[in-house]
Amino acid sequence: MATTTESRAVKTLTKTVEAQKTQLSTLLNRVSTMADEIHVLKNELNRFKTDVASDVKYLTERVDG
Repeated sequence: MATTTESRAVKTLTKTVEAQKTQLSTLLNRVSTMADEIHVLKNELNRFKTDVASDVKYLTERVDG
């Protein structure tokens, strides 16, 4: 009887580990995707800042000049 109970417990734990393995893999992929998106957003923000600074400089020169 103990063997059957242990066998059920092992099967349950094995299923749990497999489910967690799948969830972890999914989460790691999502984190990787989010990290890539953050990198792209940072680059776009820096580009935006540069463009705005350039536009402000141009407008300031036009108004003063």
